Amino acid sequence: MNSRTRIRLLVMLVAIGAVAVGWSAWETRMPFPGLWAFCVFVLAASLVEFTSTPLHLGAAGSTSFVIHLAAGLLFGGFWGGAVAAISTLLTQLNSRAPAIKVVFNVAQRGLCVATGVLLYQAVGGSILPEYLLPGGHLGTAAAQRDLALFFVLAFSYFAINAVLINSAVAVSSGRNFREVWELNARGVFGYDIAASTLGVALAFIYTASERALGFGALGFIAVLAPMLVIRHVYGLYRRLQTSGRELLDLMVKAIEARDPYTSGHSVRVATLSKAIAYELNLSPELVEEIYTAAVLHDVGKIHEEFAPLLRKESKLTPEETALLQTHAVKSADLVGIISNFRGRVQDTVRNHHERWDGGGYPDGLAQDQIPLGSRLIMISDTADAMMTDRPYRKRLPLEAVVAELQRHRGTQFDPMLVDMVVNSVTIRRTMADIEPLSRGNVPEVTEGGSLRIGTRLAKVAGRGRHAWPRIRSF
Repeated sequence: MNSRTRIRLLVMLVAIGAVAVGWSAWETRMPFPGLWAFCVFVLAASLVEFTSTPLHLGAAGSTSFVIHLAAGLLFGGFWGGAVAAISTLLTQLNSRAPAIKVVFNVAQRGLCVATGVLLYQAVGGSILPEYLLPGGHLGTAAAQRDLALFFVLAFSYFAINAVLINSAVAVSSGRNFREVWELNARGVFGYDIAASTLGVALAFIYTASERALGFGALGFIAVLAPMLVIRHVYGLYRRLQTSGRELLDLMVKAIEARDPYTSGHSVRVATLSKAIAYELNLSPELVEEIYTAAVLHDVGKIHEEFAPLLRKESKLTPEETALLQTHAVKSADLVGIISNFRGRVQDTVRNHHERWDGGGYPDGLAQDQIPLGSRLIMISDTADAMMTDRPYRKRLPLEAVVAELQRHRGTQFDPMLVDMVVNSVTIRRTMADIEPLSRGNVPEVTEGGSLRIGTRLAKVAGRGRHAWPRIRSF
């Protein structure tokens, strides 16, 4: 069964589940909240959804969960689910998303709210809980119970959403569920639950405004406006970070344009480094950090002083070699301009020419003093260089490259990593896949910025966590 068939099956199951849960919620539905109130919630959720933030591997996140949870508390599972489903439909149609994504996202959003509310009610939670009613407060046992049980609704909502979205991304991208979960959900789930109290606050302000002014939407808008402003500022920050990353990518392309013999070198090194990192069973976040460092490992060569050295076809003099070796520090300095890359990524870039025996540069580190990512990149960088045609020699075949790695095992390279590269069928296959690209072929860049290498896709994914909680879509 190919990935397209699997994703269609998943979408069908989610849609069937949404219909089944929706039918159950209909049987126990609350009275219709009124056209005006319903439309205000739908339009507000749609407006917030338009400011969604891209996540890893094709997912996206937004703060519309605040409105979904408030609607569930005020209107019940059926009408709250309808708010989530209709607002999602409007935003998906506006973005011209593929039909299969529209169906999936509409179904899973409605399913999350309706299921969460049904579970909340099943354990004793009340729709329009006491603390939202006229004269209500949190001083009574019933109000405190309802507030505590609200977290059953929030947990169910976020858990169902995270499982469904990460399953869809895993199936469509060909990655395992654990990896996708680590990239998109791990470390933020508790933060999302804590932030869900904003839904309670929004529901409280809505009901208080309705009692005081006879028009709950005024209070609703008063809360929504600053939330959108904060979200907009956060979006500007994210775009600034993205622009910095794109600038570094541009610098990598500019470097490789100076040296036609190393066209695509950085991405090939990154692809092989990532394969080795996966074979080590490193965490997905660390794998992506190593991939990022490998893509940017030679970015310091953008400095003009290196241009004549990169174009020189004869052997470098000792003075020229010493100058070229400063690129590791310059690369790390450039990478460190972006705050998210400071620390492990920057250190990995700086030390990617350190040798296992301590004879490398710039710091003369040895063995385990060298960051693991740097040791990986040292092997990948050297292997790609050997598989690339140069003016002074022809490329080496794969078996000769492997033999060279073994010959320098324990001197230039980490012996454990060399043994794994030599014995791993997966890594050998990756090296075979990237070998044709080292002959000067132009890699195919797919829609979305992915680089197609044989039958594989290597995609540069950003690192770090989003500081603003979000509900996810596919």
